[in-house]
Amino acid sequence: MSAMIAFLLLGQQPVLTQPETFLAYARSAVGSGVESKVLEVFQRKEDAEYLFEMASDRGGLRSIQVAVIPAPPGWEDTAPYWAIFHARQDIESYHDPVYPILRTDRGMKLGKELPEWAGIETRISDMISDVRLFPIQNKVQIRNWTTLDGKKTTRAPILRLNDFYLVTGGRIGSADSQIFVADKVVPKPKEGDIVRAGSLLIPWTRQPGTQLYFAYEGTVNSSGEDKINERQVYLTAWWTPSIGRLPHLSTIQITGPKDFVLKGEGSEFKPNADFIGLSENLGTDVRTVAFRCSIPISYPKVIGGKYTLAAQATVGGRDFRSYQLGTPETQRGQKEVQMIANAVQFYEKTLGPFPFDHYYCFDAIGYYGIESYSHTLLAKGITLQFLPHEVGHTYFGGLVPSAYTRDSWNESMTQYIDSIVYQNNSDRTLEAGLRTIDLDVPLTNMPVAHAYESAGYYRGAYVMRMLEEEIGRDKVLGGLRSLIKDRVGKATTWPDLMPYFEQSSGQKLDWFWKQWIANARFPTLRIVSVDPVQIERRWRTRVTVAQSGTVDPFRLRFLVRVRRGPLVADQVVSMHAPGEVFAFDTDFQPTSAELDVFPRTLASLAKGN
Repeated sequence: MSAMIAFLLLGQQPVLTQPETFLAYARSAVGSGVESKVLEVFQRKEDAEYLFEMASDRGGLRSIQVAVIPAPPGWEDTAPYWAIFHARQDIESYHDPVYPILRTDRGMKLGKELPEWAGIETRISDMISDVRLFPIQNKVQIRNWTTLDGKKTTRAPILRLNDFYLVTGGRIGSADSQIFVADKVVPKPKEGDIVRAGSLLIPWTRQPGTQLYFAYEGTVNSSGEDKINERQVYLTAWWTPSIGRLPHLSTIQITGPKDFVLKGEGSEFKPNADFIGLSENLGTDVRTVAFRCSIPISYPKVIGGKYTLAAQATVGGRDFRSYQLGTPETQRGQKEVQMIANAVQFYEKTLGPFPFDHYYCFDAIGYYGIESYSHTLLAKGITLQFLPHEVGHTYFGGLVPSAYTRDSWNESMTQYIDSIVYQNNSDRTLEAGLRTIDLDVPLTNMPVAHAYESAGYYRGAYVMRMLEEEIGRDKVLGGLRSLIKDRVGKATTWPDLMPYFEQSSGQKLDWFWKQWIANARFPTLRIVSVDPVQIERRWRTRVTVAQSGTVDPFRLRFLVRVRRGPLVADQVVSMHAPGEVFAFDTDFQPTSAELDVFPRTLASLAKGN
């Protein structure tokens, strides 16, 4: 029995002063599956919250691995060492957290997570990936040429690549690098090496230049996400190196079975014989295709398989297709193609030019779906439900990228434009948005779109509908058109959106962002009194309404209604104070009053209201 396991079983924690003993203890604590043991390696318990959340989605603490590395060149000011807690991750989902290992009077402890977006000095500007598929072995081999933006750097670039990929080679500039894998030991790399620690892929240098090369391979066969088999290929999650998941241009060459339909983001082109080794003898049972995405995106993808073209149409000079696995359902395929054409036409009219000359829909088997920009991948049973939403992501997530590291604003905006503007709330998105009122998580802190029962979709769309009440739908759409035109290829978060709506409306909206987007505690409304007074043959009724539950009173907009049996009078009111009185003139004597916040505000109603 190791000393570390013995300490765990005895309920004791040694004072950890060396990175090697810290690594052993952290591995044992995580391997125990006991949260209280893991908390012992943290300086503050709250800093472990994300780790536990991520682990619960990845199969529990026992499925998490731990690596420890020295702080990379230029990052020494963060801590002498870093700890990486890692597992296979899915696209636009969780990530491997990186914690500084701090020296304290109680020995080494983990500090607050180092965010993916922290300290980025250089970004990826362009990337070429050569992908070779081996379906029988569920395997892929990838060669990747990454071009950095060339800015002067003082820190090693921190790239990420899904942790199950085995890196077999790499170069920084023209020099071959030694690959160090941080597994059960703490590596001691030297200048020019490449360090692999969980998902981290680090050129060990302060001055990486502009050219990086990586060769890696992996077995890809998850139960519900990425997979490579004899029928299909879905390669979407962290399969190319990224820096902060920030957008970049991309070229993908794919070699796979001759009977596979293969697709990458952007337009297909015919590579010449010298294009990244196409002249190699690859055999007669395979074929090679290549795609170029001239819009910077965060998530390049490879999808394909033994697909059949179920339907196709050319509308407005664009090619729209439906691909299905197995015997094609022609009628469904035709509906899918028509849905795509209709959505593209609507979005072009509403938001601006559609950037691609095509859009394809691919059935997914054993994969729910994922946003893409020149095509989509959706589970077979939901294509006719969500196709317009996915087309909307060409604008929100495609043209204007979302890195999914701080928030998922693009899901909110796509849900709004599709479900509210295009489909007039036919799917009851607004009702779902109001039901998120008790969720104490702001939109600015929802990087995982499917978390919290997809509140980022529904609350975000509801809030945009609320913005319509303040500035008008025409001003909301005008702001979105300006956003799309101005922020092509620029990583975007919720705070970046506000200036575009301010400009389109001529109004200051900082209060709106503070109340509804960066906040998650909303007021409660109640009717304090209803006082009808007869004035000659008419009645004037004063309804006193109070708000509570927030530190400062909110600016609110809602409906107040008075009634007597079937007789009803109502008006939409604005409220800024803790309590206000609203007057109604009616031909009848009201006997009751009620409030309706839908869909104008996020507020609860006190019982009896």
